[in-house]
Amino acid sequence: MMEFMYSIPSVVNFGNGASQKVGEMVLGFGAKKVYCVYDMGVQKIAKEIVQTLKESGLTVVEYDGVLPNPPDTIVEEAAKTAKEANVDVLVAVGGGSSMDCAKAINILLTNPSPINQYDGLNLVKNPTKPLIAIPTTSGTGSEVTGFTIITDTTRLKKMVIGGQFVGATVALADPLLTVGLPPAVTAATGMDALTHAVEAYVSKGASIPTDVNALKAIALIAENLVEATNNGSNVEARTNMLLGSMMAGFAFNSAVLGLVHSIAHPLSVHCGLPHGVANACGLPYVMEYNAEVVPDKTIDIGAAMGLELQGLTKEAAVKKVIDAVKDLSEKVKIPTLKEAGVKKEQFDRIAEDALQEISTLFNPREASKEDILDILEKAY
Repeated sequence: MMEFMYSIPSVVNFGNGASQKVGEMVLGFGAKKVYCVYDMGVQKIAKEIVQTLKESGLTVVEYDGVLPNPPDTIVEEAAKTAKEANVDVLVAVGGGSSMDCAKAINILLTNPSPINQYDGLNLVKNPTKPLIAIPTTSGTGSEVTGFTIITDTTRLKKMVIGGQFVGATVALADPLLTVGLPPAVTAATGMDALTHAVEAYVSKGASIPTDVNALKAIALIAENLVEATNNGSNVEARTNMLLGSMMAGFAFNSAVLGLVHSIAHPLSVHCGLPHGVANACGLPYVMEYNAEVVPDKTIDIGAAMGLELQGLTKEAAVKKVIDAVKDLSEKVKIPTLKEAGVKKEQFDRIAEDALQEISTLFNPREASKEDILDILEKAY
């Protein structure tokens, strides 16, 4: 018997210039005052969005203090400002950090502080205010997912806050906003999106709708990541990357993720790795580990990547797929864990923390601490 639940929280408006519709979207909510959340890295784009909002007759309060792997401390601080300003709608401009930060701020506008109490699924009880997410990277898919990832600075862990009332109301996905993204950020965020698609496809929570989106995302990313990294002004490649990233979000919002993310979260918290780099480092080695229980799905991933696998034994086909993922990572210059500055003495804590991550429950193969330590060694 087939049973599944599938959803995305956001209405999506995709296309060149989609971000220019932000004013009319906000007015459509009957709003007068907007809280615009962004990081200094996208200041130029954010200022253009703010100008569009002001030209629509809206009052805009800005928060530009978003940090990578956003800590709970800035969420609390920004939510206090937004509450005092009595804002009606939030607009997030940037990558995953800005969008996740805005989602968490939004939770605290209608639900009691602190944010840490919502670590888990469906713990946010009160409906939130309208939130418009405008992504400037092709990576997290946060614009279409009901999750926000916030760093708990006391427990030194990434909280996964998910479920009802967390996601953005509207996603304005404008490929033109990603054109100026530097090569290293394009590479890391692109590998992040690929990880989302791969993990959703092999997840215990996978279903036909998530599979369809995951495989299409894999195809789009595998075909366009190198070009988007090396030739950032190629709008077609940028468009396909943003679409691939978003479709990976459509997949993992319902299927959830796996062991790559479970390892990546503590790598970011304890070693300061950007999330996309942490995922890229672990992806081929977790795929290799999982292939023992999902060989056919691993081969499907290779087929979606455009690999010629016919006539190969199952073992040879699986190896070719994993080698192709390693090769893609190398082509876009993703560092190894060693090159990224991770120390082997940190492995024990990383492995311990990875076991406690919610994504570990959805990984197709059960992992022990020793298994995770072995994966970390290979990724070094």
